[in-house]
Amino acid sequence: MRKIPLPVLALLMMGAATAVALVQGGTTFIGGHYRSHRSGPDSARVDAFLGSLRAADPMVCDMVADQIGNFWTSFGGYGVGLLSDGNRNWEPARDSLYGPPTDPAALRRLVRGLDDGNACVRRASAKLLGHGEESSLGAIREGLRSNSARIREAAALAAGHAQLAVLHDDLVRATRDENPAVIAMAAWALGETEQPGAFGPLRDLTRHTNVRVRRAAVHGLGQIEDQRVADALIPMLRDEDDGVRAMAADGLGDTESLAAVDPLIAALADLSAAVREAAAESLGNLEQPRAAPALARAIADPERRVRMAAVEALGDLDGLDAAPPELIAALGGEPELRKAAAEALGNIPDPRAIDALGRVLSDADPEVRAAVVHALSHIDDERVTPHLLRALKDSHPEVRKTAAEALGDRK
Repeated sequence: MRKIPLPVLALLMMGAATAVALVQGGTTFIGGHYRSHRSGPDSARVDAFLGSLRAADPMVCDMVADQIGNFWTSFGGYGVGLLSDGNRNWEPARDSLYGPPTDPAALRRLVRGLDDGNACVRRASAKLLGHGEESSLGAIREGLRSNSARIREAAALAAGHAQLAVLHDDLVRATRDENPAVIAMAAWALGETEQPGAFGPLRDLTRHTNVRVRRAAVHGLGQIEDQRVADALIPMLRDEDDGVRAMAADGLGDTESLAAVDPLIAALADLSAAVREAAAESLGNLEQPRAAPALARAIADPERRVRMAAVEALGDLDGLDAAPPELIAALGGEPELRKAAAEALGNIPDPRAIDALGRVLSDADPEVRAAVVHALSHIDDERVTPHLLRALKDSHPEVRKTAAEALGDRK
């Protein structure tokens, strides 16, 4: 099939020839994301859009599908920051794709898209269908009851994007499907509804033999506010799949459970960098100071993203009286790490860090210098004043401003 370049694809998708009439208005925040007051697409617009995706390069198709519902509305913009010769007479058609589909013919076309041979087109159809909320409810339920596993999976995807609590029982039934792909998508969708009643089915699915199902179940559990979630996620830190372990570590950071602290500390030694990073971030979210020694050791991790997460987490710990030596030493690390360390030290007013912070005031990066001044301003020690006076002569205005404010506060 002939591949269509991105600029041509954009014109095909948004061309004014099949533009639909719009209802003027803004947006409303519903179910965790914004909904447009504009009329949704008619069947001709849906057909043209899906046809363009089908003809596109697979990478381009996925890129577009990723962004459905994210940026396809002008919100009344005036073209600032756009190239002067760009023809934007397709904006009304694009904005219609942001609106919830209510036209019966458009809904039928999206339902047919759930069975498209192109996975990206199925995904786009499901996301657009889910964007319709109540208007799509019947179509989603019909898809979940289809004889085709491919349609059931796509319908579960639509249900997750719709985030409708009324679909809870339908999705629970879908978690008992014979097809693992359907089960996994239903588990993900259950999590997106954020209903406490999803806890039991998702917890049971964490023991499934299929790794995609376990990943979806763990992700779903992380979306639910329930005190039992931590107990269900902690064992998943020992799963054989690093994706499951990373998702479990990430989800535990939102549980506010003290029982999760020690398992997350142990996860800082996981073989997977993704797990170690998620564990460090979650320990920062839990804010328990007893995690400080382990996070300090993680500053020496071979992976940069883990080092950064550990430094940032140390700055988030509650009531840490003294900065670990490893955190102070991080002021001599790579530029991003120096900035993160200075910012963390701003939350840990430790006089032992004054000399190290003072040395970084000559850093080439003004953002690092500004972070250093901010950190110094929080330390109640007379040795800080000479450093702040020095920063008043800095070449960067933000550094000078921060120093002046800090000196003013010390008077």
